[in-house]
Amino acid sequence: MSVVAAGFSGAPKDYFELFQIEPRFDVDVDDLGQRFRTLQRRFHPDKYSGGSAAEQRLAAQVSADINAGYQALKDPISRARHLLERQACDLRALERRPVSGDFLMQQMQLRDEAESLDPNDDGGREVLKAKAQALMTSELLSFQEAIEKEDYELAGSAWVHLLYLHKLNKEVAGSSDLV
Repeated sequence: MSVVAAGFSGAPKDYFELFQIEPRFDVDVDDLGQRFRTLQRRFHPDKYSGGSAAEQRLAAQVSADINAGYQALKDPISRARHLLERQACDLRALERRPVSGDFLMQQMQLRDEAESLDPNDDGGREVLKAKAQALMTSELLSFQEAIEKEDYELAGSAWVHLLYLHKLNKEVAGSSDLV
């Protein structure tokens, strides 16, 4: 069976459509994983190794789309981004928009706390990690509520906050590969 006959034309897909799940923020990640494995088994390029060169390229592209879709939907911040993209939100404009002074002050204070921690202060790091994670959880909930109400302005602001908080969480965890 050709890749095209199997249902793929090579056109870019909405990842929710690709995985045949409802486009919403609250995604069952275990179900998504099962759908990912099913699609990969069905459309893996090795299954089309006997096809034409064009079909092999298309199979490789489909497999790449499946991988990209899975990565985008399994991560809540990437999923939020994808939901905003589906609504044609200008993400670059959202990122350039100023955030509230209170939010920035909070971020600066938490980063100062992180920098001033003694590297051996595991207890202090755990407290700070809990604070940062609580803020992330709260902002994820804010995004979900905004997107469910179709308030894309508020959802966009929450997404930008999530980007800041993601970086903060990585810094607090001591990660050196900041996004």
